[in-house]
Amino acid sequence: MTQQQELIPIATGEFLRQQRTARKLSLAEVARAIILDENLLRKIEQDEAGHIAPVYRNGYILAYARYLQIPQDEIQQLIDSAAGKEVVLRTVFSGPPKRSPIDNWLRASSYVLASLLIGTLAWQFTHEAVRLSQNGSRLPGETASQPGQALIGPVNASIASLAISHDSPAMGPARSGPALAAVSDAPLPAGEGRLQVSVSADSWVEISDANGRELEMDLLRGGSQKNYQGKVPFRILIGRASAARLSMNGETVDMTPFISDDVAQMTWPLQRQPNADVKPGKN
Repeated sequence: MTQQQELIPIATGEFLRQQRTARKLSLAEVARAIILDENLLRKIEQDEAGHIAPVYRNGYILAYARYLQIPQDEIQQLIDSAAGKEVVLRTVFSGPPKRSPIDNWLRASSYVLASLLIGTLAWQFTHEAVRLSQNGSRLPGETASQPGQALIGPVNASIASLAISHDSPAMGPARSGPALAAVSDAPLPAGEGRLQVSVSADSWVEISDANGRELEMDLLRGGSQKNYQGKVPFRILIGRASAARLSMNGETVDMTPFISDDVAQMTWPLQRQPNADVKPGKN
């Protein structure tokens, strides 16, 4: 594993001591080699040689650094640092460790396996998304092999009970007709109403009832029709209103007075102040 080279401030004496110990040299060995007192070298390593005249101290550091084979361009930095100038940033590690061929092979194999795994997961996700987009949702208990029962179109997270409220042509009149008729003919509790929305093109629909219950807030696909039941009046907002048709308890609702820039915003059945660009009195 690669060791990261970090630059940290390090004093001259500490740097010399690290270089000496890295070469497995004792202080006595260095003192004998450069013919200097061992205690003097110890004080230099401990950065306690400030009492020595600079001209001598610099010479001792120069001899010590040359013996440790420190590059010439770094020796002057050591001398300046010992003189009290700005501490130089130095690397903790002399260089990155060499990797063996086995390490390189393991690293390359890991990259290949990771790429294959990511590619497989991406393919499975795409394939599943395409399958759902093509097959759509199915009624409870039905399978795709049964003709005339699959709902064509993308899956919508806000689809209500498909068995009774989603009037899709792909279901066939034999299934959708009786179910919707049963819902339409069912008696309404006091104070409630039934709203039907059908769209010929994709339209954004927001519907909430008088109790603040959110009945719809989603994009209805073109060609779909949905029924909503709740406490009246309903608060309704429809984007692309020109493609939408509304009926309340079986009676068509005229949205024209409430449309501006192809967006209808209204409260129904209670009257609402029309938009500013609609003539007053037009309901």
